[in-house]
Amino acid sequence: MAMFTIFSNWRRQRQLARFDPERRARWQQNLDALPILDGLGRDQQSRLMALGWCFLHDKRFTPVMDAALTDDHCIDIALMAALPVLNLGLEAYGVFHELLIYPEEFVSDRHYVDDQGIEHQGMETLSGEAWEQGPVLLSLSELGYSGHWNGYNLVIHELAHKLDMANGGIADGLPALPAPLRPGWLEAFPKAFASQRRLVSRAQSAPAGSPEAALAWNTLWVDPYGAENEAEFFAVCIEAFFTDPIALHLAYPELYHLLSRFLGQNPMVRAPQWQPLPHLCPR
Repeated sequence: MAMFTIFSNWRRQRQLARFDPERRARWQQNLDALPILDGLGRDQQSRLMALGWCFLHDKRFTPVMDAALTDDHCIDIALMAALPVLNLGLEAYGVFHELLIYPEEFVSDRHYVDDQGIEHQGMETLSGEAWEQGPVLLSLSELGYSGHWNGYNLVIHELAHKLDMANGGIADGLPALPAPLRPGWLEAFPKAFASQRRLVSRAQSAPAGSPEAALAWNTLWVDPYGAENEAEFFAVCIEAFFTDPIALHLAYPELYHLLSRFLGQNPMVRAPQWQPLPHLCPR
């Protein structure tokens, strides 16, 4: 392990030695154009670009189905991938080697067991996917919607699954937390997930187009896709933490604070401030 660490550090130094001022200036332009990176200090920006540079050179960025992948796409993906692990390091994502970049949404085989124990097999159209012990899949068409304070970020969502998988190889909503955070997480995360499922179920069961339905959907501060399972709830919470932190804090303040301690960041101080309308506050 010590020899691997020495080699890894040597390789990082070799990578960073090629990150010269001209390349840094190019990356700075891309960083300045991504709103969710607003408010980072100069030291944070420097570390983010260095992490992104190493991420770009650690992974294969493979365009498939004639995806028109550009240098700017790669830099933006690398910068957004580096943000969640800014204070954890790239090792927090575990071991994977490739990103497959599609031009549009793609169709994937889906196999899952529902709450009643019934197995389902079918096809699903996806904008991104993270395979256990495999690559991360992203679509360029959806990448254009990422990078804003809008609650959506394809790169962060899919890399959140890798952060989750780094603790044992499966995505289950339990990342490799420091020991002091585990008891709080094991209490807060299931409670928040159960709440999310209740809120989504209430919204889905309300008559379509009714005031009750509108109110139910409008009081969902976190992406309803998080009600699918614990892994998706973890991913949408990480996504919201960096792209709409005020909403995540409104919905699940304890979870927000645990994530803030785990990731060593507090995006609420950088995010555009907003207040929910009184009639939309969750009860």
